[in-house]
Formats: sequence, structure tokens, C-alpha cells
Amino acid sequence: MKSTDRIESLLEESVKTHGHLCAGQVLGVRMSMLGLREIGIEDPKGRDRKNLVVYIEIDRCATDAIQSVTGCSLGKRTMKFMDYGKMAATFVNLKTGKSVRVLAKEDSRTKAREYFPEMENRYEAQLEAYRIMPDDELFDTACVDIKINREDMPGRPLNRIKCDLCGEYVQDCREVRRGGRVLCRPCAVGGYYNNAFFSPAVMQISHNGLEVKSKLWLELEGQPFFGRGKALLLKAIDQCGSINQAAKETNLSYRKAWGYIKAMEKRLGIRVVECHAGGKNGGGATLTPEVKDFLEKYDLVEKDIRAAANSKFREIFGR
Repeated sequence: MKSTDRIESLLEESVKTHGHLCAGQVLGVRMSMLGLREIGIEDPKGRDRKNLVVYIEIDRCATDAIQSVTGCSLGKRTMKFMDYGKMAATFVNLKTGKSVRVLAKEDSRTKAREYFPEMENRYEAQLEAYRIMPDDELFDTACVDIKINREDMPGRPLNRIKCDLCGEYVQDCREVRRGGRVLCRPCAVGGYYNNAFFSPAVMQISHNGLEVKSKLWLELEGQPFFGRGKALLLKAIDQCGSINQAAKETNLSYRKAWGYIKAMEKRLGIRVVECHAGGKNGGGATLTPEVKDFLEKYDLVEKDIRAAANSKFREIFGR
């Protein structure tokens, strides 16, 4: 089958998944064809299906195309989403160990217009040009080293463990261990949701009997801005002397940790960290005296609330 015929055939399949044809679909199909070829995968949905893992770096149209062409998906644990916001994907051959990252060139948009200058609609020009442009005008490729941890590989879950705080179960070694306790990531560092009414973190039945659980967060103008997760991050920075290392300790990306810091500074109106440039002792970060004082006060409030909750619980429920 000719290359152009192959592209059209794959686009037809991709559109069934995505719902419409767009330039991003064409990019995703072309990116997949190139990446698979570079790592020696000929039949990704057939005999090579167990040898392929794809890392995608953006949640846009191209991602649906990559899933359609490769057969990889989050549910199969053969597609890994890295929220980098880049039009890029890395294709991994598990059998040979070869990994190639394919990145869409930024100037490909400009070059696309040169192929169809008569088209007034630039998006239509991109769509048509991406079909026929050479790979080296569309993409940069690079061989990369990737080590996939055992708990991230396709297959049955390695473990399933209960969070000591909320009582929900966590799979595949995603738990966080703090102070001798096993926590899920939302309980340890904060999640994308807050329970509006009853929360398992408030009260739960444990294997030891009935217990009371309390959870503290601070709000400003009706919006939550500080809780246990951010407190753990600040304590990790204080202990490690590094935002990057503290992010790793609390299972956050550096970008998210830095976002938390900037958000706290905006809400509190004070500097949270002092960053130090590298030198013979390397760079680092320390908490400002103001935020240390704030953190100590938060810890005191949390400790007093916990003690009050335990006392009232014993008073009402007895032993």
C-alpha cells in the first residue's frame, strides 16, 4: 500500500474514534507511523501488541489519533499520559528496548501555508499540507532512554492497599507512606476534588472499631487554599532544602509544586520560599520566616482540633 493510501486508511479509522477530521488527527497519524517505524513495530494491534508502550505529552486531538493507530490505551496501561502540554509522543519497543520521541516542529504550521498558499483558511491548509509534507519538515525525532517501573507495566495490579485516612483502596504502588501511615495521594498531598458533604476522612469504621477522623483546610473568600497536602510540601522543602527534591518526596511534579507555592504566596501575601542560586554548594530553597510562623500556627490549630475531636468522640460514644 502506498504511503498516501496508508495515511488515508488510518485517518478513516481515527476519525471514527475522534468524531471529526482535523489537522491534529493528521499529525497524530503521521507521528504514529513515524514512531512505529523508527522502533521496528510493524503490527501494533496484532503480533506486536504486547511489545508497545506509548507516552503522550498532550491531551489534544492528536492523542486520539495515536490511540487509534497504535491500539494503545490508558485502560490497557500501554498508553502513559504525561501532562507536559507538548505535541510529542514517545514510542517504546519493550522487546528491543528501543525508544524514540517524536516532536511536532513549531514551524511546520508556517511551512504548511507554503504548500497551499491559495487556501484562505489556514486550518484547511494545514490539514492538507500535513498529509503530504516530508517527515523531517513535520517532526524532530530523538532516541531516548526510558525505564518503565514494574508497577507501571501492563498486566494485573501488583497490590491493593487501604488508605489509613479515607479508607479507600489504592492500586499499583500509588500509595504514599508518611509517619508510619499509608495514605492515598489525595489525602497525602491534596486532590482535584473536595467532598461536599460526608467525607470518609471525617469518620470511618476501621478494623479496630469505630474511630473519628478530622481534616482541616483553610479558606480565603470562600475558596480553599491551604491544607495538609500543602503543609507536607512546605515541611519537605524545609527538610530537603530543595523544591525539586521536596516535590519528589511528596509525589508531585516540580511544575505542580511550584504552582502550589505561587498560589500560596498570592493568597497569603507573603514570600513562601527563598531560592538560592547554584555555587560550590549547589542551589536550593528555604522557607521564609513568615511562612514558617504560618506553618507552626496551622500545625497548632490542627493538633488542637484533633484533640478536641477525640475528646468529644470519647465523651459521646464512650469506649
